[in-house]
Amino acid sequence: MPGFKGDILNLARALGITADQFDAVGIHAWPSIMKRIEAAFIIKTDSNTKFNWWWESFKGQQVSIFFEDGMAFEQLSQLVDAEEPVWFIGCDTDRDPSKFWLFEGTINPIQQVISEFYHFEYYIVSKKYEWLLCETDHSVLTGLGSVIPKMKRLKSAFDLH
Repeated sequence: MPGFKGDILNLARALGITADQFDAVGIHAWPSIMKRIEAAFIIKTDSNTKFNWWWESFKGQQVSIFFEDGMAFEQLSQLVDAEEPVWFIGCDTDRDPSKFWLFEGTINPIQQVISEFYHFEYYIVSKKYEWLLCETDHSVLTGLGSVIPKMKRLKSAFDLH
């Protein structure tokens, strides 16, 4: 399983993360999930809007925090409940930024994968489509939807430093 998806899954297994904790979403399921995410959080300008660079077209209110050290992923467990199953979308920004890969899991295994993988853009989305988190390849963490109050608290905590 070469490529971005395979690299992420191989890393997860090497870290001892099982398929029930973190795995890829099947080829037949992912198109409808991605369309629901896009409908909930992305302003689509035309039918040819690609799945890449979502962060340039977010809908509604959002809160963003810049992480100079590029370690925004370390804060994810403060924003997402440990047991909540979520969608995890990785963008292969180095090899093919037009491709998104859809996974599912919980936040702790996702944080482990992000901490060991090279810098890439990712999105974490509530399976109820209530919120979205994104870290761009510019080290900006953005939250939309019901995660905004937690993002505001986190931002206030960082502003105090």
